[in-house]
Amino acid sequence: MSRSKILKSIKQNINSRVDREFTTYNIESIDNLVDRFIDSLKRAGGEIVDTIDGFEIVLNAKFAVAQNGACFLNNEIDRKVYSYYESIVILLDKTKIVATMKEAMGLVEIDDFAIFMSGPSKTADIEQSLVIGAHGAKRLGVKLI
Repeated sequence: MSRSKILKSIKQNINSRVDREFTTYNIESIDNLVDRFIDSLKRAGGEIVDTIDGFEIVLNAKFAVAQNGACFLNNEIDRKVYSYYESIVILLDKTKIVATMKEAMGLVEIDDFAIFMSGPSKTADIEQSLVIGAHGAKRLGVKLI
């Protein structure tokens, strides 16, 4: 089948354009940001911890995002540690949580390497078999300070 026939077929079979839903966040207090961050982190498979005991490495977040539970890490140590250790705990100053990724992108500074982490590493193949820890940590904890 020629390229033009394939593209014509695709155009004919597209139902209708899907409108994006935009979520707005009305953040009234720091507690609200913390609660949203915790909820998002848990949905991503991460956990809030009271102690750093039991984790292989401790990292420091520059800031975090309530919208998706992601912590921003930048140039603290060699980049391979983010995929080498099976359990990572991140120390996060709860006053450095921002509401959205849009706000977070204004804070991003990349000297050499930076990463957003929101939970354990996850990947799935075409058969939808989920593997946790294939490309990074199997366990990700965040200790709020």
